[in-house]
Amino acid sequence: MKWIAAQQSLDEALAGVKAAPVVAIDTEADSLHSYFDKVCLIQMSVDGEDLILDPLAKLDLRGLGPVLADPSVRKIFHGADYDLRILNRDFDFEVRNLVDTMVSAQLLGYEAVGLAALLKRHFGLELDKTHQRADWSRRPLPAALLEYAATDTRHLIELASRLEQELRALGRWEWALEEFSRLEAIRFAPSDTDSESWRRIKGSGRLERRPLAAVQRLHAWRDGIARELDRPPFKVLNNESILAIAAALPRTTDALRQIKGISAWHLRNWGSELLAITGEVAELREEELPEKTPAKPWQRDKSLERRIDKLKAVRDRFAAELHIDASILAPRHILTAVAEMRPAAAAELEAIPAMRRWQRELLATELVRVSAS
Repeated sequence: MKWIAAQQSLDEALAGVKAAPVVAIDTEADSLHSYFDKVCLIQMSVDGEDLILDPLAKLDLRGLGPVLADPSVRKIFHGADYDLRILNRDFDFEVRNLVDTMVSAQLLGYEAVGLAALLKRHFGLELDKTHQRADWSRRPLPAALLEYAATDTRHLIELASRLEQELRALGRWEWALEEFSRLEAIRFAPSDTDSESWRRIKGSGRLERRPLAAVQRLHAWRDGIARELDRPPFKVLNNESILAIAAALPRTTDALRQIKGISAWHLRNWGSELLAITGEVAELREEELPEKTPAKPWQRDKSLERRIDKLKAVRDRFAAELHIDASILAPRHILTAVAEMRPAAAAELEAIPAMRRWQRELLATELVRVSAS
């Protein structure tokens, strides 16, 4: 394993990477430890050598961009979605000729598709999971963490080859190529910037309007504190505690202390601020409270829900025959789009952007038949 924190070492390493037909790539970021997360490591394995690049060393990484964008060099990732987004966000990189071993495993119908499970299945390796939540922004990084990071790419090239052979044997390699092509189009887009992001707290939809107002204000308060401290929001106040405070609306320190997840640290630093929020919410007029989230279309439209259920039965039957997870074959949002469309011909399904060609080829005839029934 080679640690690269100097520009000359990087330039020499990239010369070898550019000449290779295939390279395995992974990244490590500090999203579990910072509000403004950043790429802390870029791991690459090529020609039997493991390279770990240190972006925090102020390396000029522009030379890596053409390699990633070169369609003649195959890039192997595992669970590429997040890697692609942060590489694009931090360095404006784009990737061509991509293979994702997690997607390959999903299309093969593997029950466990995490890297640790795949390495154990194919190579008999046991990964040390104690480092999964490590702070990758630490410097220097302990040798054990560097070895753990290198393991994320060390076996990917051989793993990808084995999975490709299995996919070809089942006639599913074209499915995989379509999925990889879609991944190549991924670009970073800021999230949670809209004023309604607080509604995405799981469980908030069951609350009445006044507790919802508390969730809204607590979410905004937490985001401000997290930004100020450069800490992940959940390390300021987790979602469960937000929901509990919103439900109880405590008005005293003793009442706040009884909320699960509220520690002496919370009370000491922000107890008065939290109580100020619950006090404000308690005094809000009815017309100032947020509205509850509208029901989803299939919850309002019983006939639509019945059509979705019929389509789901078709999907589930095919999934069982193919030994593939039903949500991979056709997730609910695709079934909902089909049910709303009520297509009379298979060609109409091409108007559903999220639906893949391979999904249409497998399911179109039956989905159209059921839609017409």
